[in-house]
Amino acid sequence: MSLAYEDYVQLFCVRCGDVGLDCNCIINGIDEEKVIDNTIIHMLEYHAIKPEEMTMCMRLKIKESMHIQPLSPTGSQLAYKNHFG
Repeated sequence: MSLAYEDYVQLFCVRCGDVGLDCNCIINGIDEEKVIDNTIIHMLEYHAIKPEEMTMCMRLKIKESMHIQPLSPTGSQLAYKNHFG
């Protein structure tokens, strides 16, 4: 049995509420660092937390809050693309 590309892809997810903010936003993608960067952009745009205010502790909290789940074999990458591209 051979495995398709989708069988190897994992989806990284961060719930904004798990980072400590009162927000239901979920940022997701297939690259851990890109998800962290997009979470920081979300915090800037929607919570007025500036990049220079982002502490190492906040960045670690984002990483600790990240969930990893396999990408559904029937789903496509486009189905999980968030508004950050």
